[in-house]
Parts: sequence; C-alpha cells; structure tokens
Amino acid sequence: MPRSGSTLVESILTSSPQKIPSLGENHVINTSILEEIGPKIYKNDFNIDYFNFELNLENIYKHVVNKYSQFYKNSHKKNQRFIDKSLENFFNIEVIIELFPNAKFLHTFRNTSDSIISIYQSMLPDLSWTHRIDDILEYVNNYLNIINYFKIKYPNFILDIKLENLTKDSEKITKEIFEFCDLTWDIKILNFYKRKDLFSKTLSFNQIRSKVRNYNVNKYKAYYSLLDDFKRNYKWLNF
Repeated sequence: MPRSGSTLVESILTSSPQKIPSLGENHVINTSILEEIGPKIYKNDFNIDYFNFELNLENIYKHVVNKYSQFYKNSHKKNQRFIDKSLENFFNIEVIIELFPNAKFLHTFRNTSDSIISIYQSMLPDLSWTHRIDDILEYVNNYLNIINYFKIKYPNFILDIKLENLTKDSEKITKEIFEFCDLTWDIKILNFYKRKDLFSKTLSFNQIRSKVRNYNVNKYKAYYSLLDDFKRNYKWLNF
C-alpha cells in the first residue's frame, strides 16, 4: 500500500554494499499484462461472461524485459538483481514468479487504520481510489484478501515488514530483510539518509532524508472515528 514504508526499505536496500539499483515505481508488469489482454477487453462487443482470462507468458516476458531494459540496461542479463517498487505488484505475484522464479517480495505494511487515514490525507494525485474513504476501504479490502491468499500459497517468496517494527528495531529487521534477499548486511546501511544521491519521487522523500525514527502510534488516532460507519462492512476494521 502507499505510505507503508516501501520507500524507506527501498532506500535501505539501495545502500547495500552490492549497490542494488532500483527502477522505482515503473508499472512494467501491469502495463505488460494490459498489453496482452487489452485487445481482448477493449472490444466494442466485449462480454465479461464469455471472457477467458489467459496470459501468454512468453509474450509478457518479452514485453517485461524490453521495458525493464529502458530503465536498467543490464536487466536482461542473467543473475542481475534490481528493485521494482511498483506497489500494485501484489496483484501480480503469481505472474512475476512464473516470469522470474528467483523473485523476492518485500511486503511493507503498517497499522491498517493508520494506513487508510494517511492515504486519505495525502490525496495522492496519481491514484484515483485515494480520494474517498469508501474507495480506499474497498481497495484495502481487496489488497488484504489478495496478499493473504498469496502469503499462504507462496510463503517462501514473501517477507512481511511491519513499519512499526522496522522503526523500533532497524538493525534487527534490516538484517532479516538482507538475509531474505541473499544480500550482505552492513551497519553502514542505517546511514542511508546521508547519501547525496538519494532521491525519491514519492511523498516520503523528506522522511528518508533523516534517520529512522520510532513509529508514532498516536499520530492518526484522532481521525479513527472516520472509519466507525464502515466497521459493519469490513470486519478487519474492528482490530
């Protein structure tokens, strides 16, 4: 989800001794899938009842590799490691594993109510579903169902990273992240904010310019009442 700590994790990973490059939020997987199914679903006589959702993985792989190479020229070479920070990739976990069997998924998340309020306050201009509480809740509900399904199906591919834990014990959690990604951990990565080449297009840019601070558990509590009317529809809001 947006505002979940993904930019923080990205900054830490790109500060590793291996100098892993990040391609940012590039949407390569989504656009490649859309190129595959677009001609089928944008027909004037399209009927969802007769639509068979099939993907030609060979075609998608060609699209993906070609698009990645526009961001990182070495992406097509064997044993290359890089970061794709596209947040909507949780929809595409199964496809990505088919394309890249060695892929690793870092699932950053935070207190769900805090996440909803933070997204609502941010009014993210590039995401149409972030401007109404109703739409955010529906998106979050889909996200929770999908990520939980894939965590059960592919437990060895996905690492949970709770933002509260990361800020509370950065050394421990970053070691777990680096071990999961088969990367060499170094204490210097916690000084990522001192890098002169650190840059992000997200709203988190100012936050990654300083060292990791403890999570503020009270920051959004004053706004939780905005969610009260929706608790009947979304049971996970009651926790």
